[in-house]
Amino acid sequence: MDRVRTPTLVYHGDEDRRVPLEQSEQLYVALRERGVPTQLVRYPREKHGLEEYHHRVDEIERTVAWLERYGLGPADGGSAA
Repeated sequence: MDRVRTPTLVYHGDEDRRVPLEQSEQLYVALRERGVPTQLVRYPREKHGLEEYHHRVDEIERTVAWLERYGLGPADGGSAA
């Protein structure tokens, strides 16, 4: 973890039986403590993969915003604010 510098966006379904929530929380805390830009987003009623329409839209919008901020830059080719 000491070498991780990549901004990280973590999604977690509250009813995920494959990956315990504690693992996502531990990753989030470890990155934040090291000054790595990170965000943890929890989705109620979701398992290991999003099924609810509004959650899927939220995930896409957050991912695009994250990539514009930390990765690819704005989709329209302009400068990031």
